[in-house]
Amino acid sequence: MKICRLISALVVVNVLLLAGSGRAATPAGARLSLLDAPQQTEAFSKTVPLAKGGTFELSNIAGDIVITGGSGDHVIIAAVKKGRTAEELKEVTIEVTAAANRVEVRTRYPERRGSNSVSVDYTVTVPRGAALIVRSISGDEKVSAVDGEMHLNSISGNVTVASAADVRAVKSISGNVHVQASKSTGALSASSVSGNVKLMDVRASELEVNSISGNVTCDQIVTPRAALKSVSGNITFGGPLAKGGRYELTSHSGDVSIVVSDKMGIELSASTFSGEVTSDLALTPKAGGDSTRGRGRRMRQTLQGTFGDGSAVLQVTSFSGDIKIVKK
Repeated sequence: MKICRLISALVVVNVLLLAGSGRAATPAGARLSLLDAPQQTEAFSKTVPLAKGGTFELSNIAGDIVITGGSGDHVIIAAVKKGRTAEELKEVTIEVTAAANRVEVRTRYPERRGSNSVSVDYTVTVPRGAALIVRSISGDEKVSAVDGEMHLNSISGNVTVASAADVRAVKSISGNVHVQASKSTGALSASSVSGNVKLMDVRASELEVNSISGNVTCDQIVTPRAALKSVSGNITFGGPLAKGGRYELTSHSGDVSIVVSDKMGIELSASTFSGEVTSDLALTPKAGGDSTRGRGRRMRQTLQGTFGDGSAVLQVTSFSGDIKIVKK
């Protein structure tokens, strides 16, 4: 009985919404039959030239995107449209615009999309040196073996990059972000609002990593400047600290762990309000580096000191998490 009432209520709401938009309401039985109908597919393919050092741009609403670098000077585009009916598939078009140094691909939906449920999955091969600009709403993005400057953005999908040479920005709102084996001479920014962000074997002139409610994990990182932040997730950082480098790690309610070599020179300033600060390195303490207590209870614990020549500045802050300096 409860399920019947729920279906009846949904049908009434649908009728009211469609009436308000000026469209005739679809009978409830017809709508249920559409949901039960087998999925329809339609394939698309196109190959276009792209000059050396050119840019490939792809914008998609729903569907996964896989891009791989290859030899040659052409972009090979293969796509599969998926929907409930052949009529829906016809309403969605794939627009390809090609110039000598730029290829743009866009998924076009009807202006009044309504209940169109079509998704489009892309599999693309680009020249290895091509620059990439990719945007999607609800699909995953996977890129590998591309050496050009790269900007990737997804709203609710995961973003994964492997074996790339110039990753600049990798972002997702509710998905995970993973970058592996990237050797860039420029600055790299990676972020997610509610997903985890993981970087492994990454080189960059500057690194900025952010997550609101996910963990931030950076391992085998080579950079002279890094800023890692998470509000409610843990932060882990591992890699050589450059002479004259600056590293800032901040988490509000998560733990922060830094894996360092005892061959590095570090100037450490670590502080947590309700957690613990521990270090495997024998630091030369600075004034004011002891735990601070007041009125019988600990108010804040700090650890300040130097190790070696103190050439790399390491600032670590957490409000309610532990801070650990771990010797590799």
